[in-house]
Amino acid sequence: MDLLEQAAQLIETAQACAAAGGGGEGWTLFTGPEGGWQMIAGTEHAPAALAWSRGAQAVFQVCRCGPMVRVEGWAGGRRCLVEAPAAGQPLHALVADQRLYASAA
Repeated sequence: MDLLEQAAQLIETAQACAAAGGGGEGWTLFTGPEGGWQMIAGTEHAPAALAWSRGAQAVFQVCRCGPMVRVEGWAGGRRCLVEAPAAGQPLHALVADQRLYASAA
């Protein structure tokens, strides 16, 4: 599967996570030398370091940045960036400023 196709699948997963109320913490995913996926909490892991220390073939960092979800991917000198609105954001933005009730004194 192509680097961009994998990033597109991960952005869909990140959107579903955001819609389900998942937190804003980021994740780093990578394919190991045998082709299996591994996931690490946080996005502070440098792709080059994972390639060197764990034999990563491809590295993806997934995070929620405000109203957007973002996936950055690296593999063999190639890089891609995919961003999309987090699911449910437009409705949330409209409802957040509305008074939902009033009280009589």
